[in-house]
Amino acid sequence: MTCPSPGGEPERVDLLALCLGAAPRRDAPAADAAALRGTDGSALSYRELADAITARAAELRSAGAGPGRLMRVDAERTPAAIVELLAVLAAGAAFVTLPAEAVPGPGVAEVLSGRGQLPADAAYVMTTSGSTGAPKDTVVTRAGLRHVFGGLRDAPQLGFPQGLVWAQFHPLTFGYSMCEVLGALAFGGELALVAREAPLTCAGIRDLVASARSGGRRTALCLTPSELSLLTARLREAGLGVPEFVLLSGEPAHRGQLAEFLALPGGERSVVVNTYAATETAGQITADRVTAAAVPAVMGGYVGHPLPGVRVSLLTAEGAPVPPDDPWTTGEVHVHGAGVAAGYLDPGQTADRFVRVGPQREAAFRTGDLGRWAEGGGLRIVGRGGRRLKVAGRWVALESVERALLAGGCVDEVFAAPSEIRLEGADPQECLQVTAVPRDVSGVTAERIRGQVVAALGAPLTVRLVLVDALPRTRNGKVDTRTQAVAGPSAVAGGGLAAALVPSVWQEILGAGIPYTANLFEAGVDSLGVVTAAARLTRVFGRPVTPAFLLDHPRLDLQIAALSEGADSPKAGPASRGAARRAALAGRRDRRRAARGITAAPSDSPMPTQSHQEEEPTS
Repeated sequence: MTCPSPGGEPERVDLLALCLGAAPRRDAPAADAAALRGTDGSALSYRELADAITARAAELRSAGAGPGRLMRVDAERTPAAIVELLAVLAAGAAFVTLPAEAVPGPGVAEVLSGRGQLPADAAYVMTTSGSTGAPKDTVVTRAGLRHVFGGLRDAPQLGFPQGLVWAQFHPLTFGYSMCEVLGALAFGGELALVAREAPLTCAGIRDLVASARSGGRRTALCLTPSELSLLTARLREAGLGVPEFVLLSGEPAHRGQLAEFLALPGGERSVVVNTYAATETAGQITADRVTAAAVPAVMGGYVGHPLPGVRVSLLTAEGAPVPPDDPWTTGEVHVHGAGVAAGYLDPGQTADRFVRVGPQREAAFRTGDLGRWAEGGGLRIVGRGGRRLKVAGRWVALESVERALLAGGCVDEVFAAPSEIRLEGADPQECLQVTAVPRDVSGVTAERIRGQVVAALGAPLTVRLVLVDALPRTRNGKVDTRTQAVAGPSAVAGGGLAAALVPSVWQEILGAGIPYTANLFEAGVDSLGVVTAAARLTRVFGRPVTPAFLLDHPRLDLQIAALSEGADSPKAGPASRGAARRAALAGRRDRRRAARGITAAPSDSPMPTQSHQEEEPTS
């Protein structure tokens, strides 16, 4: 939409007004300002982009596009795709981005075929990543987008100026890509498509920053915290300073190397904003400016204040609101306001998450995340939807384990998740797997990491520690929460020496950081671990090794010495036989309760009552 300019000022073009029906702004970018640039160097000004959108929108309307209709847009990241999705919006219809060869899911297929209808205000259908449950086809509205991007423009935490080069880096099937596209338009910047490597390295982002800087331009990057860690490494390698403006979203901030990024040249001047967001709220919910002094709070889950026009409430398991001046009580995060989506295409999924709360039965999105009010104001996330496990009757947020390890100073990146140990000769055993990128690969560091995990849990639980060079990531740039690295193979075969076999068996179960001369049961082994190890050692040695024997010999050096004495079975005295019975009973009990005790809470499970809501451990 062209904005009149009094006094002979340059013609201005407001693309948010054109595409979303937002009120025209007199400070919209000049018509000849750069608007869109492809990876091949092709470029469009705001006037040229507006003309292309208007012409294509007219064609779409003549073909039947309009309110309530869903149009398929090729997800290949090209200038043509950007024009197409903006033209769909300008035509009043909604879009869904799909790869050319992709077969849409049943819900999307029904609407695309015309058998289903979207709300008239629908802007697009975006499928959530499924990182905290089954993927969901979310209907985001125009009103929601106007609300969120208006809030971003008005948020004092941001202060992003006009004329920045905004990187378009994420797949168009990832909701965060809309923040790049619409954010560039909202702030009057130039959207520059950046080649995305496979595997991801962020070298393209580094090159964009360098190129813009050489031309006297400044950049704005929308990154996940995991991508920020990759970019930090690329900038350090190239001796480059940090980009001027960074918006973080998509996953918890503790997955990014914030302190290391801000320590690079120019870090003290960079505007880094951490946000809490959801596809179901059209994007950003809260925002917080990150400085070097604020890093500890951000790494501890602080996500800042709600954007203008967004309201957040915390509700206990009983449905009672947590007062903003109560920093101790945990509640489930609910989001209210115009940004809340119209729901999912699946009515059952909609009923579970889009709820009515309070005496006035106000509409809200139930995030499934647990939060507390921060003492100085703002929101702190203490557990993400479904990422909890029960240890000795207490719910523990897996993110609290990750944060404790990062605060411990031995790891650069870490991810904790429930897993299962499957070994020949033993029943499957559930455990907690911690995958970490260590700061060095010494055995001492591995033992320290294991000790920090055990301390963070605060109760017995079998812990498998896997050390890797880099965490697996999804194509969207997040840590891949569904793909776990596997502990390195250990050559375990019968007939070997006890000095080799015993450590190998324990390595199969526990991974790295196993102490030789310390009590294993203080290093991440519970009763199920004892039973598993006994069964596996029995298979490897070809003679009975009982749980009682392991309880009587709780260190590797003791087990090696006893099993090296001869081919006879380890003898068990009365005390050992009692220990064996206790271990067997505990193992059977734990197996009956395994699904409740070790497995992550499903994203739609009831929130634990306040007595079971776990405080995050501190280092």
